Amino acid sequence: MPPTTKPGVLWIDINELFGQFNLVNHPIGISRVILGLADALIRERGESFAEVRLLLWDPVWRRPLWAGPEAFGSTLSAFFPALKRHYENSVWQAQSLRSGLRKGMISSLPRPLRFAMFPRLNGVTLFLGWARRAGLQLKPAQFSPGDCLFAPGSFWLGGYAPQMAAMARSGGAIVAAFVHDVMLLSHPRWTAPYHSEQFRRGIEGFLPLCSAVVCNSENTLQELRAHAGWAVRGATSVCRLADVPDTGIAAATVSEREDIHDLVKRTYALFVSTLIPRKNHRLLLLAWQRLWSRFGERTPWLLLAGDGAPDAATAQLLAQPQSFGHRVMRLTGVSDGDLEVLYRHAWLTVYPSLGEGYGLPVAEALARGKVCLATTCGGLAEIAPDLVDVIDAHDPEMLAGKLASYIDRPESLTQREDAIRAKYRATRWSDTARCVRGMLERTVATVAPR
Repeated sequence: MPPTTKPGVLWIDINELFGQFNLVNHPIGISRVILGLADALIRERGESFAEVRLLLWDPVWRRPLWAGPEAFGSTLSAFFPALKRHYENSVWQAQSLRSGLRKGMISSLPRPLRFAMFPRLNGVTLFLGWARRAGLQLKPAQFSPGDCLFAPGSFWLGGYAPQMAAMARSGGAIVAAFVHDVMLLSHPRWTAPYHSEQFRRGIEGFLPLCSAVVCNSENTLQELRAHAGWAVRGATSVCRLADVPDTGIAAATVSEREDIHDLVKRTYALFVSTLIPRKNHRLLLLAWQRLWSRFGERTPWLLLAGDGAPDAATAQLLAQPQSFGHRVMRLTGVSDGDLEVLYRHAWLTVYPSLGEGYGLPVAEALARGKVCLATTCGGLAEIAPDLVDVIDAHDPEMLAGKLASYIDRPESLTQREDAIRAKYRATRWSDTARCVRGMLERTVATVAPR
């Protein structure tokens, strides 16, 4: 089939958002990227696409359904954090199963039958039930030449992506994916074996159907080629993620949470991250023990902002708060607005991760003029190597020493902040979307689906 120049439809897969926001009211990780990027692509769809349609996968009938952006209100970034509240107001809430015989029996049912019988167990069927009650109509997707199916998130979840991609290609559309990291293949020890195998199956089933693959860093692209290069058969590109919203950084954001009102009155180092082993919270706790032994009451607070649960080693340290003077605090359920408040009032930021596809919190900190002490693992090295205070992921003494220098010489912190504000160039979601859209447009114009 020859390439087409007729404006088509940009189909954006937002399926995983329904699974996350049926239980929480704030975006984390990849969902933050999906929301920001999708909203920006909706605002500026370009000349190659006549419209944008948002896709989800019906696990009962095993087909893609779509609605226009207008069905989700002003922006996806506003709609999804409020979705859980919509469910609660309509008495149509997510259902969970306790361990036991009933859970075992229900879980043994084939997925289509299980979610048809118990729709509130699945994020999409939960949403579809609410949508019918709310008068929101979704239609079966029909793909055509000139269209592009774009998966900006975790295409390996749910097992539906290969089937949806095959349907898109059979209709004449091209398929494209955004790959955030390959750590489930490059560093499988950091997660449960099941997740690595699930990711591998997703790579094997979906990426060979893609005519274009976009990555968030050169590191992610190189790791993808190293660990699954055989699956990448289309064009590739790297697009930097946004670190500030298109509207800019709100100067007067005020949190409605009382605990944050109290926190911002203190001097604290901010670490924005889910609490999982790869993020290396343990290094921070060991460093804070050293700071407390040296500075006592002068020791700044360490604020851990993010959900998740500690591994055994980190939990053991957290269970000894006296060793770091009770100077460590945790905040969960942090919204984007709350995060802006925390960044603005932070003394400095830290990011001791053992591995990242990109490391968005480091870029966000620099975009707000904050000093960031971070490792250079993975994509972190690409953000702004001359503006990040580099630390060793395995040396708490080194980290404590760098922090101590800013405690003893506060003027050096001010000088570093001035340099960051003068040199760092922020990226907006419109910039990321422009890069992604350019890749999609070039692919639609030159590549027939294979």
